Amino acid sequence: MILAHPQLDTVIDFHSTAVNSLVIENPDFYRQLLCDLYVQLSGREGKLILSDDGTTLPISKWVELVDNCIHFDLNRRTLLNKVCAAMENTSVSEEFFLKTAELLSTVETYVDALTFELPGDIVCEKCSVAGILKGIGICLRDDYDDPLERLLDFMELVREFDRDKLFVIQGMRSFFSDGKVELFLKTALAHGYRILLLDCIARDKLPHEKRLTIDNDLCEF
Repeated sequence: MILAHPQLDTVIDFHSTAVNSLVIENPDFYRQLLCDLYVQLSGREGKLILSDDGTTLPISKWVELVDNCIHFDLNRRTLLNKVCAAMENTSVSEEFFLKTAELLSTVETYVDALTFELPGDIVCEKCSVAGILKGIGICLRDDYDDPLERLLDFMELVREFDRDKLFVIQGMRSFFSDGKVELFLKTALAHGYRILLLDCIARDKLPHEKRLTIDNDLCEF
């Protein structure tokens, strides 16, 4: 997987054995690139090009932007929909098929009992596992003490229930010590996550970091 932009001479390659970072010291270009990313995440066209083996990948489906690694929404609607879809598929597996049928029958019987004393002929026509999961409010437990552990678990959940995406993480070095970030990078590399650290300030380069810097004059090094 690679990421390119017409204003960048360097293509960012995510097959590297280090975590890629992009430091853009020019505020105008930093803003423009972030705006372009937001535009494409909403499904519109932009200048950033993500591809894999010569195939262009839609950024809206293949990129997760974490623009606040301290407080981001773990229970994203798109992710919860994927979790519920996986649970629904499991419900009709050989292991759960009979239990699912019994549950739906019990729910229908219960609804019939609730409506017995009510006027009108009330029936239950759409009793389904999907409806039950939606009604009980499935969500991901979110009681972490360590924001970086939370972020790593989020990446694993996205990979497990959606796909192996590119995670663009903005400003991480502003909130955590070099030691904590280095441990995060080592763990992320061990799991094979694709990550781009995005920042506007050049700090000390870490051992597991592969950095591209764009200075205020738009020179690359």
